[in-house]
Amino acid sequence: MADCFVSLIPVDPEYVLDFGMMNELKGVMVDGAKRVFEISDVVLFADAGQNLENITCPYCKSNLDEWWGNAMDSAYSEDKGFINLSIRTPCCNKTSSLNNLNYYFPQGFYRTRIKYESELLHNIDFEGICEKISEISGIQWRVIHTRI
Repeated sequence: MADCFVSLIPVDPEYVLDFGMMNELKGVMVDGAKRVFEISDVVLFADAGQNLENITCPYCKSNLDEWWGNAMDSAYSEDKGFINLSIRTPCCNKTSSLNNLNYYFPQGFYRTRIKYESELLHNIDFEGICEKISEISGIQWRVIHTRI
């Protein structure tokens, strides 16, 4: 397995690709990369691994790195995955979601993921691929670059 991979996940963590849409999206190819469609019964987390630099509040931009781990633990159930992403920010006391925090590099929650593995991932325009997938599926997707 490569030490880097790229995931494309829907912005809506609960979105699940149906078989017909999956077939349509197979037409968006990445030459030389292994592609896997993953569908989960529960909400999972696509993290940036070693790429993650910080996490901030979407409202006041305060750093949430220290608070975030406990919030993730509270949202997670061993047998049900992430069951409640709703949060109240500790800095400015506003309602949000763990999925809507500012992650640098991006991260997110999903039930559907398209995962790409290759030694040449840095040469691929994943933002462009993400735009094409968003156009075809009619929903917004995000790109997660993971380094383990």
